Amino acid sequence: MGNGFEPTASSADVARAAQGAVAARPKTTVPLRALARLKSGARWFYWVAGLSLVNTAATFAGGHVHFVVGLGITQVVDLVARKAGAAALLPALVIDVMIAGAFLILGLWSSRCNQFAFGAGMLLYAADGALLLLAHDWLSVAFHGLALFYMYRGYAAAQQLRGLAELGRARASASMG
Repeated sequence: MGNGFEPTASSADVARAAQGAVAARPKTTVPLRALARLKSGARWFYWVAGLSLVNTAATFAGGHVHFVVGLGITQVVDLVARKAGAAALLPALVIDVMIAGAFLILGLWSSRCNQFAFGAGMLLYAADGALLLLAHDWLSVAFHGLALFYMYRGYAAAQQLRGLAELGRARASASMG
C-alpha cells in the first residue's frame, strides 16, 4: 500500500485496455446519444400539441395569455370562434383537438425513428411560425425557431440511427454470406 511494490499493468496491457475502450465507445455512446436526441426532438411535438390545447382552454375561459410554443393556427381558430359566438365554440374545439392530435401522432411516429414524420411536422410547424410572423408575434416566432432547431436535431439523429441500422444489416449479411 503506497510502498511502490504493488503489481502494475504492463504498457501492453494498458494499450490493449485503452484500445478496447476506444473501440467500444462508438458502439455504445453514439447510438445512445443519437437516440436521446431523437427522443428529445420528438417530444417537442408533444409539447406543441399539449400547450396548444392549454392555449385553447385559456382563450375559451376568457384569458389573454398564451404559451409561445403552442400553435398559432389554433389561436386563429379560437379567436374566430369567440367572435362568432357560443355556437362556434364546440366546432372550434373539435378542430383544435384534431390539429393537436395530428401533432401527437407526428410525435409518436417521430419517436419511432420515422424521418417522414419529423419532416412533415417541421414543415407544418414552420408554416405555423410563418403565420405568427405575419401576426408580428415575435416571441412565438423565436420559440418556434428554437423548437424547430431541436426537432431538426431529432431528425438528424433519426438519419444517423437509420444509417447505423443499415450498416449493421449489411455487416450481418456479409458475415453470413
